[in-house]
Amino acid sequence: MSPDDMTEGQRRRRRQLTSAVIEMLAETGPDGIQMREVSERSGVAMGTLYRYFPAKQHLLAAAMVAWNDILADRLEDERRSGRRNGVHGSVPERVVDLYTRQMKAFQRGPHFARLEVELQTSGDPYVRETLDERSAANRTALFEVMDGVPAERARLASLAIGSTMLNSLILWTTGRIAFPEALRNVQDVARLVLADCM
Repeated sequence: MSPDDMTEGQRRRRRQLTSAVIEMLAETGPDGIQMREVSERSGVAMGTLYRYFPAKQHLLAAAMVAWNDILADRLEDERRSGRRNGVHGSVPERVVDLYTRQMKAFQRGPHFARLEVELQTSGDPYVRETLDERSAANRTALFEVMDGVPAERARLASLAIGSTMLNSLILWTTGRIAFPEALRNVQDVARLVLADCM
């Protein structure tokens, strides 16, 4: 059921479920999330939980989108209030700032990074659709930061930087590189693909 088709009460219960998962991911990895505990923490009955999310991966995907929305809202609030003075530089500086903040959010919440990797490799149609919708919203925010960059160039930059970020998250969450190297990979690629966009 799409949130757009829900009553306000249904949307509230859905938010309770995703909020409970976000809280739990601060404590444990995706494998440690149990539907019964989500039901108990959220105060939403098990039967209702399964009506909203018939599979655990569906709930985890919705929670990841909700977490992403929290971060996006925070960035937008800072942009509107002018608290992010450093983001008015060149296109590469603005893009590096945006991706650095996203990567540092994953550093603060490494279980979210593990979940991101897990969801990105899921073959479930609901999970793919949910992540595609989130990606479209994130691209819109990125293209605003890349104001003035030709559309095709911005699309290719988004693809290159996003792919590097996912690869870096995989390498970091599997212990193959440390977080500073993962962050540097993303920053370096952003600067490289946007080097002449001042």
